Amino acid sequence: MVAIRIFDVIGYSGSGKTYFIMNAIKLLKLKMHLNVAVIKNVKHHQIDEKGKDSHIFTESGACYSVIQNLNKEMAVFLNARDISLDKLIKWLDQGPYKINVIFTEGFRNLNNPTILCISKIDEIEPQLTDNVKMISGIICGKKSYNKITLGIPILNIEEDFQRFLDIFDIT
Repeated sequence: MVAIRIFDVIGYSGSGKTYFIMNAIKLLKLKMHLNVAVIKNVKHHQIDEKGKDSHIFTESGACYSVIQNLNKEMAVFLNARDISLDKLIKWLDQGPYKINVIFTEGFRNLNNPTILCISKIDEIEPQLTDNVKMISGIICGKKSYNKITLGIPILNIEEDFQRFLDIFDIT
């Protein structure tokens, strides 16, 4: 059984999803000592460019291709045409790092607790689902935002980290 906590982050382009995830990762690592992974659904461009080695290896049939740069940073490319998101999460769970939290970005059809990132209040209702437990994003940088809308807290992850932990029962 996978013990990883999974949170979906949704919102329109430019709503602050990446900023939210980046800060959540830093705070979860620094204050909670948790290992975090991100699975991003990229819809508008390829992650791996045609002609690059990692692309050639996966196109040649490799299940995954790992690249490392000069800074010892690595990227993993999976030949994931037949791998479901559930299988990917199990693979992460069995990997070399004990992953505690996974953020998904850009998947709108999952059934996990969700953070909705917005830049304006009127972006809430068209994107609201029963899974949305918190609102964040660019709106939090505006002085005029309300702390609670439709019964859903609007939080700046940097200012309200403990409240984020409480909402999602992260201990």
